Amino acid sequence: MKLFDCHVHSSLSFDSNEPMENYVRKAVADGDEYFITTEHADLESYIFQGEDILADIEKQQRIVSQLNEKYPIKVLLGIEVGWKKSIHQRNMDIVKKYPFDMVILSIHETEQYDVAAPRFREGRTADDCYREYLDMGLEAIENFDDFDTFAHIDYVLRYVGHTDLSKHKEQLTGVFTKLIAKGKALEINTKTFPDPQAVERMEYIVSLYTSLGGKKITLGSDAHQISRHKNGFDKVIAALKVNGVDSVCVFVGRKEHTVCI
Repeated sequence: MKLFDCHVHSSLSFDSNEPMENYVRKAVADGDEYFITTEHADLESYIFQGEDILADIEKQQRIVSQLNEKYPIKVLLGIEVGWKKSIHQRNMDIVKKYPFDMVILSIHETEQYDVAAPRFREGRTADDCYREYLDMGLEAIENFDDFDTFAHIDYVLRYVGHTDLSKHKEQLTGVFTKLIAKGKALEINTKTFPDPQAVERMEYIVSLYTSLGGKKITLGSDAHQISRHKNGFDKVIAALKVNGVDSVCVFVGRKEHTVCI
């Protein structure tokens, strides 16, 4: 099995205008065997005044089926679940309802704010915000079992500012230890590459996670347009090899598969 991008958004997600078929054409041209979109599910969203951000999953299924008939590649069904305690059960219900190939667990919002919103960081440092974000991440991992990989652990730093992750080693260790104990994967997210601060954070994350015995890693570009598909994967692969890692994982039918890099 060959490596493929495990975190991609198409026009079925509210923040992308890229038709899924454009990605599929690129994946076929790249010689990929699989392609997946992981569309958004952020329920009762702050930025939508409490309304759901939720892709039309039935439509996603229809498009996946059509593309599987049209192209010589296996197109998969994925979802990115944004977790908050208040919507825990609704998230579980959605994941159980559909035959997803892969489920990404994410944190995008607190109970009060989207973490990208200025009000979230008002009067606080990047470190203050990151501590809260990591607390929520650990809570999500502890409580939500039906996922395959935990996404973009440095997501909030895109919006509140860069910080030295070594200052958060204890909290990061707690998150990684829980993921490892539960047998879940850690996503290395390359959305903001080649930004040097994002690359620096990735290198620290890879080093700490692997030093704790972490072996399950997924690669995701978090692409919202075709030009970002598989963005920065070469940098992650180089960092993994420096830390003695020669494989990553992908999911098909919610089953883990190892891919050599």
